Amino acid sequence: MKINRTVERTVKILELLSKEKNGLTVKEITAKMKIPKTSAYDILETMAHLEVLEKNTGELNLYKIGLKSFQIGNSYSRNKEIFKIIDKPMQELAEKTGKTVFYAVENDGEIVYISKHESEKAIITTAGIGSTNPMYCTSLGKAILAFLSPEKIEALIAMQPFEKKTKYSLSKQDLIKELKEIKNRGYAIDNREIEEHMLCIGAPVFDSTKSVVGAVSISGLFSENRDIDKEALALMNTCSEISRKLGY
Repeated sequence: MKINRTVERTVKILELLSKEKNGLTVKEITAKMKIPKTSAYDILETMAHLEVLEKNTGELNLYKIGLKSFQIGNSYSRNKEIFKIIDKPMQELAEKTGKTVFYAVENDGEIVYISKHESEKAIITTAGIGSTNPMYCTSLGKAILAFLSPEKIEALIAMQPFEKKTKYSLSKQDLIKELKEIKNRGYAIDNREIEEHMLCIGAPVFDSTKSVVGAVSISGLFSENRDIDKEALALMNTCSEISRKLGY
């Protein structure tokens, strides 16, 4: 299939800006994407005119995600049956644990957060809907990885950067070893591996074909007093409920 280069660049610019809370200048965008400035400028100005992007007309001329992008993204959740299935169990889990609960899927070697529920007691977390993180240092990513085929695991591990986000981040060898443990016990733990003060527990969700399609996590502050076994049991019960509704 022939790929239209302008459309491809437009989508990649949107993906890039979706990860930049404060926006980027034309120069920064062209440097990151390695495309001509004139090409980037034409695309950016068109998207700003269509309100897909917002342009800050101040000194820096920053571009960031616009209202139309939010509306388009929101229509995805309205049209996907999964959200009707996961919303209630996730909110109940959030209230039961007093933590933040996420649902994420794998895309291109990363996890994408597509749903988030918080209890009144939950602390503010940095991850938001639509944001991404590597798989190797998140409980969600590891929970998905552990239940994939050996071939898929190998391919996704090869895509991981294995940067030291914190001193607790896993190496490639450590991850491979841990994936076996995760599959045996049914859930994964991110013990300060991506943020120094956070401990997260993740478990997989399966569909009618017995394939892992996503994962749910409980996210909260690291504490020696957290009852991991109790939280993990509640999490796995929630994932089992969602999986049953998906036909597993």
